[in-house]
Amino acid sequence: MKDRTKLFYLVTLFLVAALALSACAAPAAPADTGGEAMADEGEAMEGRPLPDDAAEEQVIRYVTRDLSRLNPASESGFGRPWISHMWMPFFLRDRNHDLHPWLATDWEVNDDNTVYTIHINPDANWSDGSPVVAQEAIDFWSWALSPSCISCWTYLRLGVVDGAQAVIDGEADTISGLAAIDDKTLQITLAEPSPTFMASMAHYNTGFVKMEDVNADEFAADASTRVNGPFQIDVWDLDEREYEIVQNPNWWGDKKPFIERIIAQWSNDENITYIMWQDGEADIAHWFTNIREPLRAESPELFVLIPYATNFYFALHTSKPPLDDLNVRRALLHAVDWDLAIGAAYEGSRDERVMKTHITPELPCFVADNWPDFGYDPELAKQELAASKYGGPEDLPKIRISSGGQSPNYLRTAEIMAEQWKNVLGITDVEIRPGWSDAWGQEADLVNVQRNSWGATIPDPAAMITGLWKYYTNPDHVALVDDELDAMMAELPTLDPTSAEYCDKVSAAEQRLLGHYYFLPMIWDLYEYVVQPYVKNFDANVDNNWSTLLDIYIAEQ
Repeated sequence: MKDRTKLFYLVTLFLVAALALSACAAPAAPADTGGEAMADEGEAMEGRPLPDDAAEEQVIRYVTRDLSRLNPASESGFGRPWISHMWMPFFLRDRNHDLHPWLATDWEVNDDNTVYTIHINPDANWSDGSPVVAQEAIDFWSWALSPSCISCWTYLRLGVVDGAQAVIDGEADTISGLAAIDDKTLQITLAEPSPTFMASMAHYNTGFVKMEDVNADEFAADASTRVNGPFQIDVWDLDEREYEIVQNPNWWGDKKPFIERIIAQWSNDENITYIMWQDGEADIAHWFTNIREPLRAESPELFVLIPYATNFYFALHTSKPPLDDLNVRRALLHAVDWDLAIGAAYEGSRDERVMKTHITPELPCFVADNWPDFGYDPELAKQELAASKYGGPEDLPKIRISSGGQSPNYLRTAEIMAEQWKNVLGITDVEIRPGWSDAWGQEADLVNVQRNSWGATIPDPAAMITGLWKYYTNPDHVALVDDELDAMMAELPTLDPTSAEYCDKVSAAEQRLLGHYYFLPMIWDLYEYVVQPYVKNFDANVDNNWSTLLDIYIAEQ
């Protein structure tokens, strides 16, 4: 066995799994030497002394958009800042993607990277005082991979585990590759070797809830839901738009957070967000778009880059007419001048970030011209539409575009696309509606263009595009079919990221994927938080998680 028991193991940007043969004492808890003593017998921990310059009230007011239910299995957006501090993954990443002990103290892997053994912190317990045990992870993950879990994402992290596919397909109730060796030891057996698997064990989608608290297929946590991290829900009401989390008084770790309460505020209009920011109603803000650059010019020190790059684009459902024809999809892409379109839609704020591949410039294996025939070519677009089974615009079924939110940038991009299709191809039967598919009522199943996004929450290009492939082969999404690409994608997780063939195979798989022309590009975006200067010790990791949350505090103004 190869011990990594001193788990300040470096998962670099390349996720190099060096698998060094070493053994040393494991840390006792997610803490530092300045931490306070643990509470006895489940008693609430005594307060941690505040820094000398700290304000009396330790409350963060945070403004973002599209807050939704809290559930680690379904989390894909705006609960990321704190969800890993409520239902803890086994490890926590820092800004540099290095793994640190969190719910677990250490781990081991066998020589061929197929069996991983994780040791849960012996002090870890739930907010009701009951111990955290390995079987609880098995139970929750098995549910999270099953068809019963609505809009859940854990399958992207655990799909390589032996027996996972049978649960995903509804053929088994439990993931056979998971075993509780004892209450505090979890053994994970993979179907195929994966040198980078441990990166998934720091992902927010691998946090778990006690199954006794999971009361619905579309589970949404509330104030009664037990947590194993330093924060818990006080109120989370989607209808009333009230979102607050507070300290877990029975937090078992050696270090108690300074922050007592986080109040999340919902705003889909960046102008309202900016007013809240200027008026001192927000301590941390997310999702500035066009306003971002003028604010940066005025106060660059307020910006904290999230080390995570993502794509924003319009996905094309390849099983729905007229997008079931590759020539139509190619024509729609080639009929738009993307540089001009994005420049106009984003008012010049993203001119250097026009999306041209899935793998972003920040990731290893990026190849700028990896998309076959990408670019504006109106004559080629006309030829492709004429070569399609529809023969031209006259017999083309209606194109329905859902903007996936209320963002003016998304809507402007869709409007520019429709205008260029009209001018270049003569396509006029196009309808755009703001919001998601439910905005279409009885026509929801006919929506064939849907705004979407995808990013590398595990900072590895192979993980990024294999996740895309898993998602977009689903008939409910894009419904791609390609047996040869299936085999290429299956091989990628087994490759050593340091090998000479790694980037070649990643690029080849990405190029074949892009060759399906299943989306229309917008931007490679870089997320940032805007943080008031009195918020101290703030930092974020690739998950958009406030990775330093235990040390963040509000200073006197």
